[in-house]
Amino acid sequence: MMLSGPIPTDPGYSRSGGHERRSSWSAESSRPAPRVRPEANEIATKAQGSVGNLLVTGENVYRPPTRQKPQPKDFSKDNVRRMRQIQSKSRNKQREEVVEKNKPMKVLPQSEKYKVVASKVTENLKKSPPPPRPASANYLRSHSRTGAVSRGRSPSPAPRPSSASSEVSLHVDGSATNFIAHNAKLAKKVKPQRPPSAQALESLQKKKEGDMERYKRGHTPKYLQSRQNQWQRESEERIRNMPDPDMPPGHRKMAEEERLKTLEILKEKEKDLQNTLRKFPLSVETLRAKNQKAEIENRLSEVEEAIKIFTRRKVFVKVDS
Repeated sequence: MMLSGPIPTDPGYSRSGGHERRSSWSAESSRPAPRVRPEANEIATKAQGSVGNLLVTGENVYRPPTRQKPQPKDFSKDNVRRMRQIQSKSRNKQREEVVEKNKPMKVLPQSEKYKVVASKVTENLKKSPPPPRPASANYLRSHSRTGAVSRGRSPSPAPRPSSASSEVSLHVDGSATNFIAHNAKLAKKVKPQRPPSAQALESLQKKKEGDMERYKRGHTPKYLQSRQNQWQRESEERIRNMPDPDMPPGHRKMAEEERLKTLEILKEKEKDLQNTLRKFPLSVETLRAKNQKAEIENRLSEVEEAIKIFTRRKVFVKVDS
């Protein structure tokens, strides 16, 4: 529905109500003045150039932290206290030493049985010392056995100054001895001492050279020979204990000694039977003689068969179950 005139007034709106609403709106818009503390001005002054610059101008403001310098320590008191402690310890130690020195020695208990026996040490101290022997007069004296050493020439061509210190010579047994020249000659003969590592290396090298000289080239060492013999015995034992592939089940192989011994017994038995058979006459007429001859021939044939069996290299014997 289209309106042809102005917008009509709301029937619920009254003049009095509109006035009240306008008055309330004007009261809300007029806010009271803010209350400022007295220190606000000081805070604003301190904030200038720090946080304000960071927020407004964007400048980097860095203030290094203030660190208090450590107060120098006075060590004189500690040193004095330490010195006094050391002095007191030293004084106490000296007092203890004096007390120990003045302390009487503890007498060991002595048996009544040996009170009468005199001390051997006391007797030896009371004796006068024996007079010195003439042979030991020059004992441990320099050049007492080698004799006097003549002074050698100086290595430098320049003349030495004549002074008391330059002429170092002593009179031993009435002859002047120059110890400087003697020591110089000995110093030429003395070899400089080598470090222990070099000495150990040299001894090891000498030992290796000695081992190489004593080594017999082309000769098998004893330990290898014993090892080879041991390997041979083990292989023989393994072959001897190895089961024979030709052996039937339920049998065992007869030992070589047992086989030869049985073969020898069978041959002797064969000889006995042959001798017995030769004793029979050519023509046997009685029944008993015929039976005996037939029995001997049968036994002889069995022995011959057994000899053929035990002549083989392998003989298998059935194991009794």
